[in-house]
Amino acid sequence: MPHRVTTIKRYRVSNDVLMLILGKLDPVSLYKTCQAFQRVYELVIEFQHLRYKFELAVVGMKDGPHSVRGPLFRLQLLLAYKKDWPRLHWTDEQKIPVPANATQVDVSGNFLYYVGNQSLNLIELPSCRTGLPPSQTQYLQFNTSPQADCVAIDSLQSLVVASQTYAGPGGQIGLRLKIRDLRTFDKHPNASSPYYDCSTHVTQPVSSVSIVICGSRIIVTLEFAGGLTKHLLMDWSTFQAMWMEEQDVILLNAYHLLGVRKVHGKIMLYLYNIYDMRNVAIEREYELPPIWAKSTMRFGRNTVPNNDVPMPSNVLFYPDPSARVLLLMAKQTGPTGNGMHWMFINESFFRRTSYADRRSVPWSYWNQFCLIKEIQNSTVVGIPQVVGNRIIYIERDGTCCSRGYSRLSVIDFSPNTELTTPLTKMWTLIGKMSILRPIETYRDFPSATTQGLPVERICATEDNIVVLLENRGDIKPVNILTFGVPRPRHDNQYHPSL
Repeated sequence: MPHRVTTIKRYRVSNDVLMLILGKLDPVSLYKTCQAFQRVYELVIEFQHLRYKFELAVVGMKDGPHSVRGPLFRLQLLLAYKKDWPRLHWTDEQKIPVPANATQVDVSGNFLYYVGNQSLNLIELPSCRTGLPPSQTQYLQFNTSPQADCVAIDSLQSLVVASQTYAGPGGQIGLRLKIRDLRTFDKHPNASSPYYDCSTHVTQPVSSVSIVICGSRIIVTLEFAGGLTKHLLMDWSTFQAMWMEEQDVILLNAYHLLGVRKVHGKIMLYLYNIYDMRNVAIEREYELPPIWAKSTMRFGRNTVPNNDVPMPSNVLFYPDPSARVLLLMAKQTGPTGNGMHWMFINESFFRRTSYADRRSVPWSYWNQFCLIKEIQNSTVVGIPQVVGNRIIYIERDGTCCSRGYSRLSVIDFSPNTELTTPLTKMWTLIGKMSILRPIETYRDFPSATTQGLPVERICATEDNIVVLLENRGDIKPVNILTFGVPRPRHDNQYHPSL
């Protein structure tokens, strides 16, 4: 009998069929497919709707709800963000004069706010992603007598929380929170009362107050003059609340919280389950480096919404919650303490486990997933801003003699970017299992932006950097630097979307 030879036939899938298949993939899967197959990459780059989805994975974004905007507009805007943020190249600038006697000037929930004489003033920040150019931003003003110590805004829930501290019975400091609707400043429809009052059980003066909103939970942090820090964890709709005395805490989502504190001479991170406010439980504990046992620990506040928050219909794209970066700062104390360590890790690393023997995580294991950068205290101005997978901060150049000279700095951890920058010796730990790859950029402030005035601090959102300058007479100059404004294109490099 004749010998039969086994043969394998390969059939080439047509581009039309392949595009239908690729159109069903999510951005990350599409990106990985492009890495594996050159033909797929060439096809994806050629068509707008596929290129847009590919670029979402590159910069760590997710597509927004259905919109009338076509793929070409979304792609051009996304490419503008991709190009401009790592280069710190803003494309619009507004100058806002704020009264110098304002007691609070800050940014929260896509609003610049300042507290005036018995008033709360809100200036909406522009955003090309949400179709809100500078000409269409709103200005709101509400009566807040007495003056607020701190304000937090969540525009997605139409929520504003304003705090006031006061001397209560026995000299103990009391705390009042106003839970209000953002548009009317009346009681929020989901709150059980327009006010929440409680005692801190501390008689020392309050040096600072901060508020963070995450879904139905808020954290109010009070730092007292004697060095004590207390955190009020509260469900703002039911007013269930509890005090915590960790060095610092951060909400990962509405049901999980990370706290850092020292226990038996060791500095530890604790993952709390706060789903039931009456039965808060520790789900995991993470050992931190022993060298930080005598340091002051602080988290960076990530301003990007997490998985619990649905996006409004006008958002074209938004930072992927799974790409959020957690920043933990360890500041040395004592007369010789002039250094600080910044630890970076993907926020999704912290999650519960069903294995009892894995509840305690040694530093020798999980440092493989971390990056650490050493910073000199004297070089950083203000508090670093964490925006999704991006860290923005002000750095003072000690070699420059000019008064108030500082530069804008960014560390970008876009998950799949093709950009690279050489790492300096200040990066003292690069975990071999870490998915984070830092891209560092610096830019001096143009004289037209600062007008010769020193920069006090900055605030940042997904679309803007807000620069607060030193007072000039009875005015505090504030500059809003907006990113992502697309340039007009006269040539179409892509085929129409199919």
